[in-house]
This record gives sequence, C-alpha cells and structure tokens, in this order.
Amino acid sequence: MVGALIFLAGGAVGGVTLGALGVGTALIAVPLLTLVLPWLGVPADAAPLTALATSMAVVAVTSVSSVLSHHRLGNVLWPVFRVTILASVTGVVVGAAVATHLPAAALRLVVGVFLLFTAWRMLTGGAGKASAALSAAGLSSGVESANVYRLGGALIGLAGSFIGAGGGVLMVPFLSGRGHPMTRAVATSTAIGLPVTVAGALLYTALGLRDGVDLPGQIGYLHLPALLEIGVASALTAPLGAKLSARLPGPLLKRIFALLLIPLALKIAVG
Repeated sequence: MVGALIFLAGGAVGGVTLGALGVGTALIAVPLLTLVLPWLGVPADAAPLTALATSMAVVAVTSVSSVLSHHRLGNVLWPVFRVTILASVTGVVVGAAVATHLPAAALRLVVGVFLLFTAWRMLTGGAGKASAALSAAGLSSGVESANVYRLGGALIGLAGSFIGAGGGVLMVPFLSGRGHPMTRAVATSTAIGLPVTVAGALLYTALGLRDGVDLPGQIGYLHLPALLEIGVASALTAPLGAKLSARLPGPLLKRIFALLLIPLALKIAVG
C-alpha cells in the first residue's frame, strides 16, 4: 500500500514536469523504482534493469496525453519529428541491447558529466546560440542539416536507453541549440520520445524474458503494478504541464530545466 502511494505521488509530479519541460517522469521514476522495488521483493541485482524498463513504459504512457496536448496547441515540429524519429528509435534499440554488457559505473559517469555540461550551457545561455538562423517552424534546407538531426537523434536515443527515458533530457537542449523556441523544443522532444520509449520498454521486456526473469507482477524486466500506478498518475497530470509550457516564458523554462538536470546528473554519476 505504501509503495503504491509513493508511485502515485511520484507519477503525478513526473507528469507535470514531463508536460512542461519534455522531461520529468524518468527523472523521478528511475531513482524511485530503484529504491522502492527491493522493498516489493525485486532482487537487488534485477532492480536497476527493472527500473529502466518500467520507466521507459511509464514515459510512453505519459507521453500519449502530453503529445496530444502539445499537438492541439500547435507546438510540435512535425518536420523535425519525421527526420529524427527513425534514428532515435535505432539508437535506443542498440543501447538497450548492449546495456547489460557495458560497465554500469562508466555509463553513469559519462551520462552524468554530459548532463552537467548541458545544464551549464543552458544556464549560461550557450545552448540557444547555435544555428540561430533555423526557422522556428521546421528544418533548414540541406542534407547536412537533416543528417545533424539524424545523428543527434541516434546518439540521444542511445543515451536515453541507459537512463530509462526517451532522451528528453538531451533532446530538448539539442533542439533548443538548433535554434528552436523552448516551447517547441519541449513539445517535439516529447513527440519523439513516445515511439522511442515504446521501443525501449519492449526490448527491455524481451531481454528480461531472454534472461529468464520470472518475478511476481513482472513480464521480463517490466514491473506491471508500478507501471500502472506511476503511468496513470503521470498521464492525468501531463496535460497540466503542457499548458504551463505554453504559458511560461522560454528563458524561465530553460532555467528550470537546467536546475532539474543538475541533481539528475549527480544521481546518475554516483549511482
């Protein structure tokens, strides 16, 4: 009962931040699941991968309502989505496939350092200066620009697979750095994250079945009760976050986003 209440509360907060900033549910879900799952009988050695798989599924569930809200508000850059999505899905599939074979401490350190650098860039205004000539409504012309989006999407999908997210913590500053307004960067990142997290959750689930994970309430590494509780609470509150995103000034959103990245980076780096 206590675990369910914790998951519901965490999901509600995560949904608001996902809708407003394009990231949030995974920031809360992964450390929360890692902490609480052993209380619920999940072995300590299986808890990290279970947290990643379940977080991916939660973000996918939450993203549905958030994407719909952003689309109705006209904030999703669908040309960017179409160019980026295949590379992002490929990145998360590759990342999930190799995640169990790479040193966890090294991965945490690399991602943590990168997030700290990203937070510093956003707080100092550096992330918004690159490629300022890009149109706010779509891609600039040229094969080079499209390839930049594909490469960025692939690398972000790869990194997202290691932190149980759709890559919003990296995709939002990437899109902002390409000259897109923060509100549209958030909306487009959320749209890209939906199929990315679906692919990641399915693959982690399949890997759990391959590894013979057979625990009550789980399918592979996917923890169904946690998915239901966090996912429902997040989905209900994500539209509120999307409305906040449309009303708050872009520079303020950037600062909030950067401040959220700092504790996330430290948490990931130290494990």
